[in-house]
Amino acid sequence: MTAQVQREPAPTADETDAVVRTVWYSAADNRRDAFALRYRGYAHAGLIEASPFGIYTDSYDDLPTTIVAGLFRRGACIATLRLSFYTPGVQGPTLPCENVYPEIPAIKAGAEGLVVELSRLAIDPDITNTRYRARLYAAAIRAGVTACLALDAKRLVVATQTKWRSVYEHIFDFKAIGEPQFYPPGDVPVVLLSRPLDEGLKGRIARNLFFKVDPTELEDLRGRLPALVQLERSAA
Repeated sequence: MTAQVQREPAPTADETDAVVRTVWYSAADNRRDAFALRYRGYAHAGLIEASPFGIYTDSYDDLPTTIVAGLFRRGACIATLRLSFYTPGVQGPTLPCENVYPEIPAIKAGAEGLVVELSRLAIDPDITNTRYRARLYAAAIRAGVTACLALDAKRLVVATQTKWRSVYEHIFDFKAIGEPQFYPPGDVPVVLLSRPLDEGLKGRIARNLFFKVDPTELEDLRGRLPALVQLERSAA
């Protein structure tokens, strides 16, 4: 599976199923493909009711401190992930998890730089190959972590179903920071994990063949992502 980053999907006639393109969206972009995929994944899992609109979104998707990744294969969105950013000193909620987990205020108070929440990961329910779904899940996480590296984030928090907890713990050494809560939508327990984006995490990424980031890819993201998210607002 090859990840290629761009602003808009541009499939070519000779693309194969092995090519997955990552498209990043700002809050001002048309994100229907990503939200429709999120809806299909959540509806299939029984987390939300059927809707004639065919999308699932919430108020945090519309904040200028939010970006959304869509992973495309042959022009179709097959996975998506949301990144929400908190800059120390900024007033008002920017992290969706802070309305659910009482541990977040302490993280914000002690933040030494950008804090990023990774959430709303969804995969095309029509993809039933278990191994490929696992690779797509990993590809979405890789896209999110790479974006965090490009934006010089200092701490990551992840809201994920407990069944995926071991992925973050074993690969990235995330730590659970509280009891699982019912993170909307649905009534599925969701655990909150956290860790600093420090040299230890960078080393783990560099040693993992799947998650390792090419310097050219990182520089490309450093040039693209700052225009998509507002990180400069601060009360300081």
